[in-house]
Amino acid sequence: MFEFCPSCGKKDIVPAGPKELYCNSCSFSYFHNVAAAVVAILELDGKVLLIRRAKDPGKGKLDLPGGFVDPKENAEEAIKREVREELNVDLESVNYIGSSPNIYEYKGVTYQTCDVFFYAPINAPPTDSDKREVAELLLMEPAEIPLDELAFVSTRTVLSRFVAARADHRRQ
Repeated sequence: MFEFCPSCGKKDIVPAGPKELYCNSCSFSYFHNVAAAVVAILELDGKVLLIRRAKDPGKGKLDLPGGFVDPKENAEEAIKREVREELNVDLESVNYIGSSPNIYEYKGVTYQTCDVFFYAPINAPPTDSDKREVAELLLMEPAEIPLDELAFVSTRTVLSRFVAARADHRRQ
């Protein structure tokens, strides 16, 4: 990740654990901790709203709306902001579903993330999405979502649980 120490500039930085880099010259430690991200399962008339990613990572693959949590922001605020930015939709309330670890590779850096998933119903399909983020909007029956076409493993994991829970609920 780093070749030179960000503190003293010497080429004496070494891995000191799974998330720490340590400089033998000045004792500087850098911790590459898990980043928090949020994801929304938005439902309209029993269908899930998916996006096709307009940029990397995963450009052209399916995904759910979401993004990274900003400093001084809680997860609920973050998902409402991300959905507003990407889809121009204001969510009144969100319900926590669960979380899943993920790997997010961007510009040569591998980020370990903890993706926090929320559920929210919407009343109408979005009409004004951010084209820099969203190449296409799709509404799909949960059981018909092609999990292998999703950009991230965390989304595949949580959506498969969501689909299974829906199927179980309908059988009861």
